[in-house]
Amino acid sequence: MAHTKKFSVIATEPTPNSAAFKFVVNNVIIKDGSRAFNNAEEAESDPFAKEIFDFGVVDFLYIKDRFVSITLISPDEWEDMFDPFIQTIEEHLVPYEDGEKGGEAEKSILDDVDLEKFMDYDDETKREIIDAFMDEGVRPALAQDGGGIIVKDVEGDVVFIQYQGACGSCSKSQSSTLSAMQNILQRSVHPDLRVVVRGFDDL
Repeated sequence: MAHTKKFSVIATEPTPNSAAFKFVVNNVIIKDGSRAFNNAEEAESDPFAKEIFDFGVVDFLYIKDRFVSITLISPDEWEDMFDPFIQTIEEHLVPYEDGEKGGEAEKSILDDVDLEKFMDYDDETKREIIDAFMDEGVRPALAQDGGGIIVKDVEGDVVFIQYQGACGSCSKSQSSTLSAMQNILQRSVHPDLRVVVRGFDDL
């Protein structure tokens, strides 16, 4: 029986990170949320991710909406990798029911909280509030560049985040993007908030 392609790559797009490219496909891969694979070990249980990491040159894999973002260990590897990745995507990529944020209720926590009392909430509630603000003001912009963000923890006035996809090893993650996120949270949530990148070794 002839093999039917589930997805076709219709465009490849550069990102601010020279080691990462987005592969845009012809249909929705994930309707809600995203999937991120930070290393080969995390990819072992996912057949498509495993195929991508098996090339031995991949640093991050990020899947969202209609694109796959692949970050290589070195930008120099891209010269020979476009066609193999396109073939792998078209032969092995399958739809995901949902991503890391899938299945959540549509109602936002922002509907029920008083931001003037933000510092009085426990740290987990603070994390949920900040995560909701990231959904509205940060994640859509990062997704356009093939990346994402996870709010890992909040401890008092410190917000610990982890970058995903193309943002994971991009120098902008440590400068303008981080500063912009902090400014959004300070204006929208509380002026004392600080945003700190939490590396994988800290998890």
